[in-house]
Amino acid sequence: MDPISAISIASTAYSAIVKGFQVGRDVESMAGDLGRWMGAIQDVKNSHEKARGRKFGSIEEEALETFAAKKKAERMEEELRNFIKMNYGHNAWDQVIRIQGEIRKARQEEQERRKKEFEELITITAIILGLLIFAVIITVLIWKFKYAA
Repeated sequence: MDPISAISIASTAYSAIVKGFQVGRDVESMAGDLGRWMGAIQDVKNSHEKARGRKFGSIEEEALETFAAKKKAERMEEELRNFIKMNYGHNAWDQVIRIQGEIRKARQEEQERRKKEFEELITITAIILGLLIFAVIITVLIWKFKYAA
């Protein structure tokens, strides 16, 4: 995801999180918003790392965009950390980090599950295709020997 889209998603989720805290919602009840925000923040950081490694395109422009998005993401993260610590105590931020870990783990497991399913589908497709080719060859050989004689 490009850094501009990711920071836009992060900003929207961040606003929802801050409003949720202001109306008294607890960290656990905002897991969806936190997950969206943390995912977008991770996308911003990843896009910055990818942009640093690119060799083609408008490097300067892209580097500035990703750098600005990364800095904004870091600022949001720091503000949210301070807000949570001030309003809910130091342990609340630990809960946020725990939730982040759970979300990251769930996403990784889902990605691995999809990859495994795709590989299984490819394997099954290859087996079926191989069996069909084998059946066609056998049918052609039987037909050839039956009508050639």
